Amino acid sequence: MRPKLKHELQPIRVPSGWTITINNFFEVELTPETNDWFTCSVLLGGVRRSTGHCFDSRVEPEGDPDGEFVIDFLKIEYDHKGKPVKNSEVFLGEFRTKSKIEFIKQIESFMIEA
Repeated sequence: MRPKLKHELQPIRVPSGWTITINNFFEVELTPETNDWFTCSVLLGGVRRSTGHCFDSRVEPEGDPDGEFVIDFLKIEYDHKGKPVKNSEVFLGEFRTKSKIEFIKQIESFMIEA
């Protein structure tokens, strides 16, 4: 049995068709005391295979309490077996903010609109 974590996962509204592929995003504010909760290469990542839209997010610099939340928005092609086509990634844009609330809103908006 896994030990109970000190913090819960951050609630995120995920529309139908989306899969959250990576979730290291916890319900804790980024401060000097909690920066170790933000020391992973990807906080939250998701994909919508039907459209190929996806996103990855992180804190830059990694684990820095003065850092920014960063989201990369992409589109990827999938073959007839549902596997990603190599080198098919298209960069759609990036969003940066120091606000955790704005970070969450931007991810939720992208998933609704894509």
